[in-house]
Amino acid sequence: MKHVRNVSIVVVIALAVVALPGGSDVAGLVGAVFSLLFAALLAYFAGRFYRDHQVDIYGLGDLDRGILYVSIGAIVVVLAASGRLTATAAGTLVEVAALALCVGGLFRVYRNWQRY
Repeated sequence: MKHVRNVSIVVVIALAVVALPGGSDVAGLVGAVFSLLFAALLAYFAGRFYRDHQVDIYGLGDLDRGILYVSIGAIVVVLAASGRLTATAAGTLVEVAALALCVGGLFRVYRNWQRY
């Protein structure tokens, strides 16, 4: 019975988006608000993680710290450009190769961090 209620709520919201004037604009606004909240939450947790592990991060060598920062930055850039990169086959290959390279860099930093 609970599932029927949940499905009917989703159907009513979808009907309101389609039938009411300006419903798609409101749906876009709600989606944008949720996206901003999610990005703010990720930024908060990233900052919190950095503060909690600041000694460990500075305990890495300069090379490993550079690889860590570049890998994280490249992942953010690739994911931000994902919509444009996946439009072509070559872009998809570039995206997969860049993400694999970044994950390899993060794995290298993690292994070196575990040694100490």
